[in-house]
Amino acid sequence: MAKKTKKEEVIDLSEFNVEQLEKKLSEAMEEEDDDMIAKISAEKEKRENRKELVKRKFVSLQGYKDKMSITDAKYKPQSWIDMSSAFKDATKLPGIPECAVVVCGGLPDSGKSTVAIEAAAYAQKQGILPVFIITENKFSFERAETMGVDFDDSAIVHNGVKTIEEGCNYIKKLLDDQESGELDYDLLFIWDSVGSTPSAAELAKREDDNNSRGMMETARVLREQIGRYLSHRVNNTRNESYKRNATLLIVNQAYTAPPDFAGGQPKLVFYGGGGITYSASLIMQMGGVKSASSKITAIKDGTEISFAIRTKISILKNHITNISSTSAKIICCDHGFLQDDKKVIEDYKKSTKDGWDLNFDAKYWDGLAEL
Repeated sequence: MAKKTKKEEVIDLSEFNVEQLEKKLSEAMEEEDDDMIAKISAEKEKRENRKELVKRKFVSLQGYKDKMSITDAKYKPQSWIDMSSAFKDATKLPGIPECAVVVCGGLPDSGKSTVAIEAAAYAQKQGILPVFIITENKFSFERAETMGVDFDDSAIVHNGVKTIEEGCNYIKKLLDDQESGELDYDLLFIWDSVGSTPSAAELAKREDDNNSRGMMETARVLREQIGRYLSHRVNNTRNESYKRNATLLIVNQAYTAPPDFAGGQPKLVFYGGGGITYSASLIMQMGGVKSASSKITAIKDGTEISFAIRTKISILKNHITNISSTSAKIICCDHGFLQDDKKVIEDYKKSTKDGWDLNFDAKYWDGLAEL
């Protein structure tokens, strides 16, 4: 004889998902609960009718989409620019994501440019063309060549960019040429650094006693030119309708801001306002909040030589993978990144010490502070 559902048991089947509904049906069938079986069958039929109704309601939509030439966007699988094992171990990322805006910021001498140069060297190995937009006079082309970048045949360099507008217009022109097929390469734009690049208005007002209006104009230009326009152009290259990929790696300066309240902690603030950080898919911070890095030294011929620095790399924003945030120490040397491992550091020291007087300028490390 069939069992009946207990009167006191009140179950709202509308709250059940498909899996829960099927499980409940199996239980009811095992218990020979005819009332529950009937209720579940009725709920399933109601959902099927609702689904069919929605389908019929939009049956003419495809015709309208065809008329308006509306097609569903299809995207390429996420691709990556490879990086060193040290970088990948520290960030838990496969490298630098393509078709995205990536920001790398931090205090001076924290390893920001090393990220950019290493990305360029690995990009060339993958057939990706690095495009350097250089505004900092201290960018070392010699060090970039030591790390493997070929500036003769496999890179484009726009050196001495004076304003943000100039840099953005240059990127726009190359994106146009890429889209037309005239520049038939995947592109990695590297801007070093946005934080040291003024807007045209700020440059014109730098001789004024009060330059706050010029700085506000710089933030506005960054928000409109990079935060809205360039990020949109770069992100769109992941669409299957684009033959080539474009990636924008922004190196940005930062400063330590005082706490917001008494007893609070200082914080690191990137230059240029939120326009860049909002549009970025990945944000990396190099170094700490109060200091950039610490020197790693050795004695050669009675002289202390700084042959590397220990810094920190942190992921502050990640809209590419499911890893929300990571932070790890990493070694930055003249040849790129190394794992923060005693044996790795010792092996590197032994292999390079004969050339220290040529490869390392002690003045380069003078500004480095202890973590």
